[in-house]
Order: sequence, then C-alpha cells, then structure tokens
Amino acid sequence: MEELKLWNKIPGETFRMKNIIYFLLLFSFAAINLYPQQSNKKTLTLNEIVSLTVKNYPLIKQAEQNVEVANAKIKVQESFDYPVVSGAASYTRIGPIPAIGFPGAGSFELAPANNYDAHLNAFYNVYDFGKKEAQLDFVKSYKKSAVDNIELVKSNLAFAAAKTYYSILFIRQGISITDTDVATLDEHINITNKKIESGTATDYDLLSTKVRLTDYKDSKLKLQNQLSNQKIILRHLTGLLKKDEINTSGNLKLLTETVNIDSLIAVAFKQRPEIKLAIDRENTAKLKTNIVKHGDSPDLNINLRYGLKNGFEPNLDAIRGNWAANVEVSVPIFNGFRTKNLEEESKASINVTKTNTLNIKQEIAAEVEKAAENIQSNLEQIKTAQLKIDLAEQALKRARAQYASGVGTNLDLLDAETRLADAKFLYLRTTYENIMHTYELKKAVGDIIW
Repeated sequence: MEELKLWNKIPGETFRMKNIIYFLLLFSFAAINLYPQQSNKKTLTLNEIVSLTVKNYPLIKQAEQNVEVANAKIKVQESFDYPVVSGAASYTRIGPIPAIGFPGAGSFELAPANNYDAHLNAFYNVYDFGKKEAQLDFVKSYKKSAVDNIELVKSNLAFAAAKTYYSILFIRQGISITDTDVATLDEHINITNKKIESGTATDYDLLSTKVRLTDYKDSKLKLQNQLSNQKIILRHLTGLLKKDEINTSGNLKLLTETVNIDSLIAVAFKQRPEIKLAIDRENTAKLKTNIVKHGDSPDLNINLRYGLKNGFEPNLDAIRGNWAANVEVSVPIFNGFRTKNLEEESKASINVTKTNTLNIKQEIAAEVEKAAENIQSNLEQIKTAQLKIDLAEQALKRARAQYASGVGTNLDLLDAETRLADAKFLYLRTTYENIMHTYELKKAVGDIIW
C-alpha cells in the first residue's frame, strides 16, 4: 500500500509508464497480425492432387527403379563386348623331384622342388555370329516394358486420385444439403412448438418432426464418416502428413463428352498403356526366339596368357617371363535336339502373347462401350432428377400455403420437404455419377490426366 501511495504521488512517472504499457500492447497486436500462426490446412485442386499422387506414391518410385534395374542389365550385357582379364598366382612344392641319370655324369633334375607361377589371362570373343547382339536386344525389351509400366502405374493412380477428389466433393455437398434440411426442420420445430402453445398443433406433429430431424442428423454422421475415410485415402495417395488437414476446392459440375464408340476404341488401342505392355511382351517373346536360333552358332575366341614362373632350362630356379596365344573355334555339333525344342517353346510363347494382346483389346473395347453407355443412360437420369426437383418444389410451395392456411397438416408439409430433399440429393448423386462415368471413359480411352 505504501508503494501504491508513493506511485500516486508521482503523476509524471505514472503517465510515462502507462504510455509504455500501451505501446507494448499495440506492438503485440501488430506482431500477431504481421506474423500469423502457421496452419497445416491445405486446400488442393484436382490438378494438384493428381500431381502429388504421381510424384509421391511409392508405386511410381518402384516402377522407376525397375527401369534402373533394366539399365543395369543392359550394361551387364554390353560388358560381354570387352575382353575378360584375370590373374592367378600359385606355389607348388613337389617331391620326389623328377630327374634323369647318366652313367658317369650323375643325375639331372627335370623340375625344381619349389614351383612359382604368376600370370595374366585374357579372353576375347572375336565373333559369335550375332548371339551377343540378340541377347542385348532381348534385355533392352525389358527396359521398354519397364518404361511403359510407369505410364500404366501413373494412369491407375491418377484416376484413383481423381475418383477420391470427386467423392470428397460429392460427400461435402451432400452434407451441405443435409445441413439445410436440418436447419429447416429446426425452424419447423420452433413453429410447431408455438402452435402447440396456441392449441393449433399436437404433440404428434412435434414428435414426427423430431423423428425426421434425427434421421437427417444420423445421415449427416454417416456422410461425415465417409468424408473422413476419403480424406485418409487422399492423404495416403498424395503422401501428405497425418497432421495436414486436407480441403478440396471446386464443386460438382456436369461433364459432357462427345461419344463415338468406334473412334474411341481406335484411340484406346493407340493410347492404353496395357496395349503397349502387351505389344512389349510380344516383342520380347520374338527376341527370345531370335536368341534360341543362334544357339547352334559357332564362336571364335582368342586366349592370351603372359606370366612369370620358374622351371625352365638351363636354370630351373630362375623366374622367367613366358607367354602363350591361342585361337579357338567352337562349333556345336549335337545337343540332344535342345535348340529345336527351345524354338518350339519360343513359338508357343509368341502365340500366347498374341492371344493375350487380343484378349486385352477385347476387354478395352468392352470398357469403352460400357462407359459410353453409362454416360448416355446417366444423361437421361439427370433429366429425370431435375424434373423431380421442379415438381417437388411446386409441391412444397403448395404444402406450405395449405399448412399456413390451416388446411394442410404437419405431416403433409414434412413429406413435401422430404421429397424435395431426396430430389436434390438424387440430382447431386446423378451429377457425381456423370463425372465418374466420364472419367471411366477417359481411363478406358487412355487419356492422360496428369
């Protein structure tokens, strides 16, 4: 208290202190505005979601690593164009020492007891009549398949990301419709309570309204659960962290596609990565047959050897340089009909791959036709859904007028509101299906969306 009295006796100091406090408060508010708190909330567009998926999903990296494996195999095969050089060193102790004796002259040793040998060997395949080239082409075909497989993986992931994105938009707009219905029913409950107080409505009217309100709230909970699940899937696809709150920008809008089944199937046969992979398998099978055909081809090889060793006359213990050169032609004569049997196996494999390509083409054609048919059917469903909304709005307008005049009942009004809510949700669902069918057609045709 004494300090307080002393402080009050110094008005100039008090004024300056208050100014300092005000300045500090003002600076704090400015700092908050200038440096807002970091937020982990992310609002993503469709293109951003697809790009993140194609960039971060592990299957993409795995497919790219398979290309690196194929590159390594190609380098291994190319290494056969170079000579093979090896070195060896040995020590051998022998006994008894081979010797030859002459009467009156003693004996002469033919080899030293301690034998040393160190040498380099060089082997080079001069010509193999196309076997190495055929093997290299065969290995390169695996790289072609690995590269085309990246496109297939990206396509599947991109369309999965798009499907998840539009599912989130659909559920989000469904929740918005449900919120509107809940707000309408809450207002309806307030009006009914007032009518009960005035004696123009019964408890049954209130109970019926609350039952419907509970149904809508239960539907909202289910939609929120579905939304959470879709966001988990989206986070998994894009590689975002668990702490990141994901929001998607955009709304569901009808998509229109010009559908010409014959031309779309022709485009699909050119664009679908599955077709490219099937053709790759055909080429690989043909290249394997080419390798088999060279199975009976001869080889022309050169062997060179240079080293240091002892055991040469006249001084068996002296280490001397020595060399050897050899030219060898190897010609297969008979291998138990193995080459012929391998050729038959390769031809059968080619037929299998051709049949597989034909089967894939038929499946793709069916996918295009199915997606096109779904789009056409969906457009008719959209017209019906729009008509239901128009009729439900007219019916609700009449029901409200009758309820306000006392002619209509509470149940009549609730039924009219429910039919309009169902019609709006039906239109939203058919719009969502329109987008899904459109993207199914894009995927069936092989369009690139990343």
